[in-house]
Amino acid sequence: MMLFAQEDMRPSGAKKASGMFELGVRNTFSTFGATENLGVGFGGQFRIRVSNRINTEWFADFINEDIDGLATRNDYHIGWSVMIYPFKDKAKLVPYVLAGHCFDYTKVRTIYTIYASYPLQTVSRLSSATQVGIGTHINLSEIVDISLSSQYMIHLGSDVHAETHEHNGVKEVHIAKEGHSGFSLEGHLLFTLSVNFKIAQLW
Repeated sequence: MMLFAQEDMRPSGAKKASGMFELGVRNTFSTFGATENLGVGFGGQFRIRVSNRINTEWFADFINEDIDGLATRNDYHIGWSVMIYPFKDKAKLVPYVLAGHCFDYTKVRTIYTIYASYPLQTVSRLSSATQVGIGTHINLSEIVDISLSSQYMIHLGSDVHAETHEHNGVKEVHIAKEGHSGFSLEGHLLFTLSVNFKIAQLW
């Protein structure tokens, strides 16, 4: 009689952290500063763990913001971040610091209203950005975690501004693209909530 033992292929907490591949979905909340409005978005990401202390996250986001009912702003982010774990990662809460880079496409367009005296506008720009922040994983099990992060994204290059004001008692919006030479400190805060699943051990 021959007996065969089947190996459990699911990721286990007993395995090494490096080489772990994760998939996740995310909601992103963004504050764009000048408009004082909240952008809400969704997206996804995957992670590849480099070592016990270093993880990488590759993400894509779509964020929509309503500008006082006068215009809409859409942001598309595709980028990556490096997450560094200063403490042991076997705890329920695993804090980390992160830094990364992304490509950002922004389009702002006005919305037609019967009271509008301004022309309809659409302004867009393609740029890159860097981000830095902090976050934490909340480990629900060996294969599932919830992650919370807060980061500041700094745009490199031109930026799109939408400003609202009143004209003859009617609220209006003005959209303009502003150019920057080199490094710019203008950007926005991002808050991200994600659910992630450990899928496979790559090495």
